[in-house]
Amino acid sequence: MRALLIVMLTAGIASATPAEQVLARVNRYRAAAGLAAVRLDPKLSAGCMEHAQYMLQNRGTDAMVGLNAHKQRPELPGASAAGAACGKAADLFPEVSDLDAAVDGWMASLYHRRPMLDPGLLTIGVGYAELPEHTLMAALMFAQPDAKTGTWPVHYPATAQADVPLEFGNEIPNPIPGGGKAGYPITLQVPPFDAVTGVSATLASGGKPVPFHLSDPEHPATSFGQYGVICVIPKQRLVAHTRYDVAITATWHDQTTTTKWSFTTLDLRAVDAADEVAVVAAIGVASRVRGTVAYGGMMDGDTAFLMIGPRDPKRYKMLSVLIPLAVWRQLAGTAKPDSFTGKQLEVEATPVFVQSKYLNLPVAQATQVRVL
Repeated sequence: MRALLIVMLTAGIASATPAEQVLARVNRYRAAAGLAAVRLDPKLSAGCMEHAQYMLQNRGTDAMVGLNAHKQRPELPGASAAGAACGKAADLFPEVSDLDAAVDGWMASLYHRRPMLDPGLLTIGVGYAELPEHTLMAALMFAQPDAKTGTWPVHYPATAQADVPLEFGNEIPNPIPGGGKAGYPITLQVPPFDAVTGVSATLASGGKPVPFHLSDPEHPATSFGQYGVICVIPKQRLVAHTRYDVAITATWHDQTTTTKWSFTTLDLRAVDAADEVAVVAAIGVASRVRGTVAYGGMMDGDTAFLMIGPRDPKRYKMLSVLIPLAVWRQLAGTAKPDSFTGKQLEVEATPVFVQSKYLNLPVAQATQVRVL
């Protein structure tokens, strides 16, 4: 199962340490963007391990709320100088299924992606701590970049890149207007303190405009620093197996330039909800899951759920489609979730493993759920 580090995940890095696994994942993203590989710094990693322990020991307190986790409080358990240095200069995950998923999640965001794709980045540090639910707290620290190394600007997804994910990750602060969900972020970045002005952009698919939010240094989505990044945030989840065309115009170093490129999104994995092995293998993978509703109900006042798949799985307790109430109303009107019992569904979502018990298929749009 997608347990701790997925037993070091793939055969190609079966003997890798957790830190080496993260390094390989980071360098895979950097290579896709045309950037040089970075190295592990054992000293930085030691500090990140200390900060991960600090986060673990202070879990559930206000010290871990929002951006507080980035600044250690000396009086709290687990605080240390090396750990505090990591917290200030790291991407953090308060809970994640494994370290690969952590790197993927940081890359699926705006603020956490930026330091990972700095051309001058030379070394990183990695830290993690296991939670009682067998999930992880994770930290990825970035050394001070070499300003003289690498070529700017950098855009991601890269030109002609395939298998691009569909959704924006969970990020604090959330740059999506209204705090909702969105499509995979598209970024163009220059050195963090360079002036970038007059930004405009277009996003299209099949010749048709795709609606998006634009966040740039002159007009940032939040009060959090944009640091040289222009971000096109599609208003809806991207469509699988689809080409997207991007154009971003901006003035940088007193020159106005338009950067144009295209990329293609990934194919969805076909999964039978009754096949436990296939469902577990699809954790963290964008999928098209088919199953029959065993029962439905309200998880809380804001979320409906439909349980699909077998009633007595051995590898997890249940597989459920999680549907925000507003989306449920679009999908089913005033019908109650239990009225879907016996119906066969096809759900486009990424399976998420929670508390080492539950497999969830979270959706954000009614179009992700179809009754067959």
